[in-house]
Amino acid sequence: MSGPSPGASRRLGIRLMLALALLVAVASTVVPTARGTTTPTTADPLFGVNMSFFGPGDAMVTRPATRELFRSWGVPIVRVPLRDRFSKNGAPVGDDQLLSAMRAVRDIGATPMLILRGPGSGRTADDVKKTDLHLLDLIHQVFGDGTAHLEFGNEPDLPGTDVPAADYTVAWNTVVPALKSRYPKAAYRYVGPASWRVDHDYVKYIGAFVAGAMPEPDFLSWHEYVCGTAGDSGWKQTCEGHLANWQTHVTDVEMTVQGKIGKQLPYFITEWNADSSAAGPVYTAGNADYLASWTTKAIDRMRGLRPAPAGAMIYTATDHGGFGLVTGAGQVTAQGRAFHQAMTNSSTVTRPKAEPPSQPASPIPGTEPPSGTQSGTDPSSGQDSSSGTDSPPASPPAGTPSPAENSSAATPDVPKATGNQYYVAPDGDDAKGDGTRAHPWATIQHAADRLTVGGTGATVHVADGTYAESVSTTKSGHAGGYLTFEAEHPGKAVIAPKTSAFPFESRGDYVRVTGFDISGAGGAWSGVLIWGRHNVIQRNHVHDVLTHLASKDCDGSPGGQAIGDDASASDNAFLGNRVDHVGPYPTACEYVHGIYPSGGADVVQNNIVSQTSGSGIRFNHNAKGATIANNLSFANANHGIYITGGDSTADHFVITNNIVRDNAMYGINVRDDANGPHNQYRNNLFFDNHKGRYGLDNSKEFTPPNTSGTLDADPRLVRYTADGTGDYHLTAASPCVDAGTTTGAPADDLDGVARPVGRGVDIGPYEFTR
Repeated sequence: MSGPSPGASRRLGIRLMLALALLVAVASTVVPTARGTTTPTTADPLFGVNMSFFGPGDAMVTRPATRELFRSWGVPIVRVPLRDRFSKNGAPVGDDQLLSAMRAVRDIGATPMLILRGPGSGRTADDVKKTDLHLLDLIHQVFGDGTAHLEFGNEPDLPGTDVPAADYTVAWNTVVPALKSRYPKAAYRYVGPASWRVDHDYVKYIGAFVAGAMPEPDFLSWHEYVCGTAGDSGWKQTCEGHLANWQTHVTDVEMTVQGKIGKQLPYFITEWNADSSAAGPVYTAGNADYLASWTTKAIDRMRGLRPAPAGAMIYTATDHGGFGLVTGAGQVTAQGRAFHQAMTNSSTVTRPKAEPPSQPASPIPGTEPPSGTQSGTDPSSGQDSSSGTDSPPASPPAGTPSPAENSSAATPDVPKATGNQYYVAPDGDDAKGDGTRAHPWATIQHAADRLTVGGTGATVHVADGTYAESVSTTKSGHAGGYLTFEAEHPGKAVIAPKTSAFPFESRGDYVRVTGFDISGAGGAWSGVLIWGRHNVIQRNHVHDVLTHLASKDCDGSPGGQAIGDDASASDNAFLGNRVDHVGPYPTACEYVHGIYPSGGADVVQNNIVSQTSGSGIRFNHNAKGATIANNLSFANANHGIYITGGDSTADHFVITNNIVRDNAMYGINVRDDANGPHNQYRNNLFFDNHKGRYGLDNSKEFTPPNTSGTLDADPRLVRYTADGTGDYHLTAASPCVDAGTTTGAPADDLDGVARPVGRGVDIGPYEFTR
């Protein structure tokens, strides 16, 4: 299909009749008539809309007052179908009409989501490419090299359209590379497959697409409608009960994509509303108030999705078959009023930068400030930090946790708790609390949503207790001040969601997570997942991740890990964490690991990892220039440490001072594409690894280049047990004492003891204290 369409069951005659009924019954608020008569806000991306554009008279295109309304609301994204015809047998849509539709989005100040032609209706991939290149030229006329999201087709899997996933993927692989090369400097992002649904077997469509898509989509997309009310006497219960499926769909997509390509992708919900058919009772005039109530509940449900969507566009902005937020005559419907109310009550709504207020409309409390200091500000910055801006600085200052050779300064210098202070406790209250120590919030997620980062950062202090929630944040700190989530007493604040694919997920930069007990027993595929740069995951205990995976699924199993970062990430540090019970251990799963960095220049130091179905520590994908030092990796079903190249040649690794013992395969395995000439393997200790010390490609023992100081000996720990319950400090008789190298070594050990204590650095996570 070539534009927004909730389903094949809509019929034009029904749409027109219901539009007239709704126009009379629920219209009440008249749109402002003069541009500039309202003060715009900028809403979070949940409040995007679809332009219906089913005719040349679409109100958003033709009525300045309608555009002013959506501009004043601060609608952040508008999705536009670049149609070839206004109806199946209707008049062709000319270039001037397409340009007018796009200019309307530009006038509103929104980011465009433009639906390109996709496969279907007998079009070949080459036909689609020719048309889409022409459409791209039109897009460039209006938006230049600025940001635009380009969605490839619409509902190819809709029954009646029935474009197989393989055909859609072939068309994507033919068309998108040509589009990307047309305007290489443009900030255009490519989105697909715009599935009409993702429940049951339909999620396989996305899985098949991402497995073969070249290039990889910048965003996935699908649609959500819940009612299906035709002939259903209990339709209200259906409409509300099925809202709970939205999180299931998100999780299913994430798990499917993870299984296909070993990572997750961000996503849009590019259409959503109550019902996909105007034939049901939901959109009748008599049920307008119910639809408004349902819309409020739906937005609340969408706000809770984890991971959160990059955007969600309601169907539709202006009247089309009863679906509109605004009628063609320019009046706001009951659903439109509910939508707008949700926008204005959103904690993420801010004024645009071009029109800053003297005081924020809804200041966010943070600390208990001294007299004269506004709550939620960073006194040391001299600036109001409650503007709601979540982005990191456009050009963050230099300084990374990249490894420093021949130095003990490889560990990044992470500041302590600074900046704006927030507090969370099990007996807190998200509704009535203000995030101060005296009146804490109840959930970490609420703090993540409400906090602001000042000139010296921000810290969320989490009190002892169990938090049955997953946490997802897109906010960032900066080089001068981290955004820190910190357990007040290490190991006493437990994050244990009952169901979640990702107990803790961060898409920001300069974020620090420290001291938590994080359980993945609720079906997690990753205990802590990081997407950004310069983040620190420190002194957490992450366990029971992917234990739900059936042994039969370990033959080419989906990927997962206790702690990891994405291939797009870099310069992250994983320091002093305890990781155990990952996957259906002792069953071996090749793609299930303990600590699994995939970015560049990451640092892994002082960690203790055991009982994983894969390797204790594994690097893959974009891994290069990393430091792996002073870790203990034991009793894993594959290797202790595993280095692969994946998407790049893994070189400039520093692998030093590690203890690897009792692993089912090699102590340290190196795949041929990771055997870089500048990698250093120094002062590592091996003991009782089933296949030997250093392995090459899982098949043969070898001595890698730049190897020195290797020990084969019992490390003589205080009380070694393979189940992770032992005491892994060194004894006085340990050959690890003073046997390490300063190359890559952290400045202190897992207990915080400064290195070295004696004549030299010790091997492993602990220094022997005499």
